[in-house]
Amino acid sequence: MVHINLSALVIYGLCLTPVVSAFPPPSVVAQPGDNVTFHCTDVTGAPGHVGWFKQDNGSEPICIASMYSSEPTVQRHNGFQPSHMEMFISHRKIFLKITEVDVADSGVYFCGMFDKYIIFTNVTVLKVQGNLFNNLSAVTPTALTCI
Repeated sequence: MVHINLSALVIYGLCLTPVVSAFPPPSVVAQPGDNVTFHCTDVTGAPGHVGWFKQDNGSEPICIASMYSSEPTVQRHNGFQPSHMEMFISHRKIFLKITEVDVADSGVYFCGMFDKYIIFTNVTVLKVQGNLFNNLSAVTPTALTCI
Protein backbone atom coordinates (compact mmCIF):
# COMPACT_ATOMS: atom_id res chain seq x y z
CA MET A 1 0.00 0.00 0.00
CA VAL A 2 1.34 3.44 -0.92
CA HIS A 3 0.71 6.25 1.54
CA ILE A 4 0.56 9.75 0.16
CA ASN A 5 2.53 11.96 2.53
CA LEU A 6 2.83 15.70 2.58
CA SER A 7 6.50 16.50 2.02
CA ALA A 8 6.04 20.23 1.64
CA LEU A 9 3.17 22.67 1.91
CA VAL A 10 3.19 26.12 0.38
CA ILE A 11 0.64 28.73 1.44
CA TYR A 12 -0.04 31.47 -1.11
CA GLY A 13 -2.37 34.06 0.39
CA LEU A 14 -5.38 32.08 1.52
CA CYS A 15 -4.83 29.08 -0.78
CA LEU A 16 -3.02 25.97 0.38
CA THR A 17 -0.93 24.37 -2.34
CA PRO A 18 0.35 20.97 -1.27
CA VAL A 19 3.42 19.43 -2.80
CA VAL A 20 2.79 15.71 -2.47
CA SER A 21 5.21 12.80 -2.43
CA ALA A 22 4.35 9.11 -2.78
CA PHE A 23 7.23 8.20 -0.46
CA PRO A 24 6.84 7.94 3.30
CA PRO A 25 8.74 10.55 5.29
CA PRO A 26 12.06 9.45 6.76
CA SER A 27 11.97 8.03 10.27
CA VAL A 28 14.39 8.45 13.14
CA VAL A 29 14.21 5.73 15.80
CA ALA A 30 15.65 6.69 19.18
CA GLN A 31 15.93 5.24 22.64
CA PRO A 32 14.76 7.23 25.68
CA GLY A 33 17.64 9.47 26.75
CA ASP A 34 19.14 9.83 23.25
CA ASN A 35 19.81 13.22 21.68
CA VAL A 36 18.23 13.88 18.26
CA THR A 37 18.85 16.77 15.85
CA PHE A 38 16.66 17.68 12.87
CA HIS A 39 17.64 20.22 10.24
CA CYS A 40 16.37 21.82 7.08
CA THR A 41 17.75 24.39 4.65
CA ASP A 42 16.25 27.87 4.48
CA VAL A 43 15.15 27.83 0.85
CA THR A 44 13.83 31.40 0.87
CA GLY A 45 17.34 32.89 0.62
CA ALA A 46 16.20 36.02 2.46
CA PRO A 47 15.85 36.97 6.11
CA GLY A 48 12.49 35.84 7.42
CA HIS A 49 10.60 34.02 10.14
CA VAL A 50 11.35 30.31 10.54
CA GLY A 51 9.83 27.69 12.83
CA TRP A 52 9.65 24.04 13.85
CA PHE A 53 6.33 22.21 14.07
CA LYS A 54 5.26 18.92 15.65
CA GLN A 55 2.26 16.71 14.94
CA ASP A 56 1.22 13.92 17.29
CA ASN A 57 -0.50 10.85 15.83
CA GLY A 58 -2.71 12.73 13.36
CA SER A 59 -3.62 15.62 15.67
CA GLU A 60 -3.41 19.27 14.63
CA PRO A 61 0.21 20.35 14.09
CA ILE A 62 1.56 22.86 16.61
CA CYS A 63 4.41 25.30 16.40
CA ILE A 64 7.00 24.49 19.06
CA ALA A 65 9.63 27.15 18.31
CA SER A 66 10.19 30.04 15.90
CA MET A 67 12.67 32.82 15.31
CA TYR A 68 13.65 35.50 12.82
CA SER A 69 16.45 34.03 10.73
CA SER A 70 18.84 36.94 11.28
CA GLU A 71 18.37 37.17 15.07
CA PRO A 72 19.34 34.66 17.79
CA THR A 73 16.18 35.06 19.91
CA VAL A 74 13.93 31.99 19.87
CA GLN A 75 10.22 32.33 20.61
CA ARG A 76 8.86 29.34 22.52
CA HIS A 77 5.39 27.97 21.80
CA ASN A 78 3.11 25.25 23.20
CA GLY A 79 5.36 24.05 26.02
CA PHE A 80 8.71 24.30 24.20
CA GLN A 81 11.39 24.10 26.90
CA PRO A 82 14.89 25.41 26.16
CA SER A 83 16.39 22.85 28.53
CA HIS A 84 14.90 20.02 26.42
CA MET A 85 14.73 21.46 22.89
CA GLU A 86 17.01 23.99 21.24
CA MET A 87 16.41 25.79 17.95
CA PHE A 88 19.22 27.56 16.12
CA ILE A 89 20.37 28.60 12.64
CA SER A 90 23.83 28.13 11.14
CA HIS A 91 24.79 28.78 7.50
CA ARG A 92 21.15 28.82 6.24
CA LYS A 93 20.40 25.52 8.02
CA ILE A 94 17.66 25.55 10.64
CA PHE A 95 18.21 23.08 13.49
CA LEU A 96 16.03 21.59 16.21
CA LYS A 97 17.99 19.65 18.82
CA ILE A 98 16.06 17.53 21.32
CA THR A 99 18.12 16.41 24.29
CA GLU A 100 17.28 13.27 26.24
CA VAL A 101 14.22 12.29 24.21
CA ASP A 102 11.36 10.48 25.86
CA VAL A 103 8.23 8.79 24.49
CA ALA A 104 6.31 12.10 24.58
CA ASP A 105 8.71 13.46 21.94
CA SER A 106 7.52 10.90 19.36
CA GLY A 107 5.68 12.50 16.46
CA VAL A 108 6.07 14.14 13.09
CA TYR A 109 8.42 17.13 12.90
CA PHE A 110 8.78 19.64 10.07
CA CYS A 111 10.15 23.13 9.61
CA GLY A 112 8.54 26.17 8.08
CA MET A 113 9.88 29.32 6.46
CA PHE A 114 7.83 32.50 6.27
CA ASP A 115 8.58 35.11 3.61
CA LYS A 116 5.98 36.28 1.07
CA TYR A 117 4.43 32.85 1.55
CA ILE A 118 4.97 29.94 3.93
CA ILE A 119 6.91 26.82 2.96
CA PHE A 120 6.82 23.70 5.13
CA THR A 121 9.49 21.11 4.44
CA ASN A 122 11.66 18.28 5.78
CA VAL A 123 9.00 16.08 7.32
CA THR A 124 10.58 13.52 9.67
CA VAL A 125 8.92 10.97 11.93
CA LEU A 126 10.55 10.55 15.35
CA LYS A 127 9.83 7.21 16.99
CA VAL A 128 11.06 6.89 20.56
CA GLN A 129 11.07 3.23 21.63
CA GLY A 130 8.38 2.34 24.13
CA ASN A 131 5.75 4.62 22.58
CA LEU A 132 2.34 3.03 21.97
CA PHE A 133 1.78 5.32 18.97
CA ASN A 134 4.88 4.40 16.96
CA ASN A 135 2.75 3.28 14.02
CA LEU A 136 2.40 6.76 12.51
CA SER A 137 1.03 6.59 8.98
CA ALA A 138 0.12 9.28 6.48
CA VAL A 139 1.06 12.84 7.39
CA THR A 140 -1.70 15.32 6.73
CA PRO A 141 -0.99 18.63 8.47
CA THR A 142 -4.10 20.73 8.88
CA ALA A 143 -4.29 24.11 10.62
CA LEU A 144 -0.96 25.64 11.64
CA THR A 145 -0.45 28.32 14.28
CA CYS A 146 2.87 30.06 14.79
CA ILE A 147 2.97 33.74 15.62
